[in-house]
Amino acid sequence: MSLPCALALEAATAQLSLAACRGGRLEVLDLQPAREHTGRIVEHATQLLEAVGGDFATLDFVAFGCGPGSFTGVRVAAAVVQALAFAHDLPVCRVSSLAVLAAGAGRVLGPGCYGICQDARMGQAYVALYDVAEAPRPVVADALADPGTLRFDGDQPFVALGDGWTAFPDVLARHRQRVTRVAGDLLPSARDLLSMATAQYRAGATVSAELALPEYLGQAPARPS
Repeated sequence: MSLPCALALEAATAQLSLAACRGGRLEVLDLQPAREHTGRIVEHATQLLEAVGGDFATLDFVAFGCGPGSFTGVRVAAAVVQALAFAHDLPVCRVSSLAVLAAGAGRVLGPGCYGICQDARMGQAYVALYDVAEAPRPVVADALADPGTLRFDGDQPFVALGDGWTAFPDVLARHRQRVTRVAGDLLPSARDLLSMATAQYRAGATVSAELALPEYLGQAPARPS
């Protein structure tokens, strides 16, 4: 089955990532640092769509990594996607940026369990535990956590993803017996976001433009369970 015409934006970390597809053609652009490139998102998106033989008028849907992550980055991605969705009457796929990171790790490192700990600033962390086979399945749902008490339940070994394992060394020490590898340099890519969003689109799991909002995970830390 050929791919629809779609555009995906992921900006929840230090990397701005865009991907576009049409038919069997796929183009991906990963840019760092994100803050130096966010002002040119529309220009980059236009170029990617042209590379796959499309434009904004030929889009079937748009997608974005809704976070959690960089406050500014996620808001910029949401704003661009909302503008496109309103202007061209498009459905939106809204995908967890932590799930996108886990999916990318599965693509690069192989199937397995991935524990995510991202520095959320202000002494907090964004955390999740995903089992990745064909698609990421949450074992511990995305949450805002207190690193001082964070402990993933269970005893399943996992690969550690995210900068929080370095920012909060006590969290790593607490899980040392379960962590098989630390891959903190991996960042979420729109390549994986687009793959997940395409599955959502085909399943009819889209939202309208007004519901294409960032995910902030509440205002207070919560221990995942």
